[in-house]
Amino acid sequence: MLIGIDIGGTAIKAGAVGGGGRVWARRQVVFDRSLAFDALIARLSELTEALQKEAGETASSIGVCLPGFVDRLTGMLVDGGANVSALREKPLAKSLSAATGLPVHVENDGVAATVGEAYFGAGRGLRRFMLLTIGTGIGGAVYIDGSVVTGSRGEPPEIGAVMLREDDGTPANFEKLACAGAFLERYKRHSGKEIGSLPELFQALGHDEAAARTVDEIGRIIARVFAPLINALNLEACIVGGGVAAAGEALLKPIRIYLPELTWPMLARNNQVLQAACGNDAGLLGVAWLAQNAAKMHAAAQ
Repeated sequence: MLIGIDIGGTAIKAGAVGGGGRVWARRQVVFDRSLAFDALIARLSELTEALQKEAGETASSIGVCLPGFVDRLTGMLVDGGANVSALREKPLAKSLSAATGLPVHVENDGVAATVGEAYFGAGRGLRRFMLLTIGTGIGGAVYIDGSVVTGSRGEPPEIGAVMLREDDGTPANFEKLACAGAFLERYKRHSGKEIGSLPELFQALGHDEAAARTVDEIGRIIARVFAPLINALNLEACIVGGGVAAAGEALLKPIRIYLPELTWPMLARNNQVLQAACGNDAGLLGVAWLAQNAAKMHAAAQ
């Protein structure tokens, strides 16, 4: 059994993961950004202990994923991570391992989610695909021939940093234009009123013109990011995950409509736009799988 922990901007999701990606037990708690590093390590240790008790088994290792670039040698968050500032330049892997007595592997959340979808979700059987995760921020990665594409030191892609333009031509990054908050801001621009949450916006799609226009416009923005990657890498699928994926076909449909006008015709025909299958479990499943592999590689090197 493995423990997978996904630290996001607003919540910490954790699960006890068995064979085949089955989640035997799970916990979700609010991520309190005011927590100091030591208090956060204690919270993660408590979650690990609770999951082991519920599953009735001791874990062999722990995987933790979070936003930003994590140095795989030190387990420290060295870049990004504005949403998890307590972890910046701190030895997360070493400290959590000391607190739990288990080996700990730390990974970028977009990379982990992509691995989760590759082995347990919508990416199974695909050789080349991209996962886009949209929530508080934007993450994801590209998967080619059995591996997620990262930098020479494991640096994750920064898909949210892709530069586009606002409607008035002002330069803006992809994350600003298409994150969860962007849906709510765009809805207010079109309707003149605020809407409380993404689920509320999605529920209004069938009868609210401003909601439908919002999702259609952001669908086109997403297509503008997918298209050059399809053209460059001949991707078999573009998978949409994260909280925004709850919109389902209402969001996938405009992406599919706009992609052909931006993509080489043959490559567009070879590509599918899919909803992620692992839901909120993608990150914890992927990082648990990565932790297991890291433990095996460490053992083999001894």
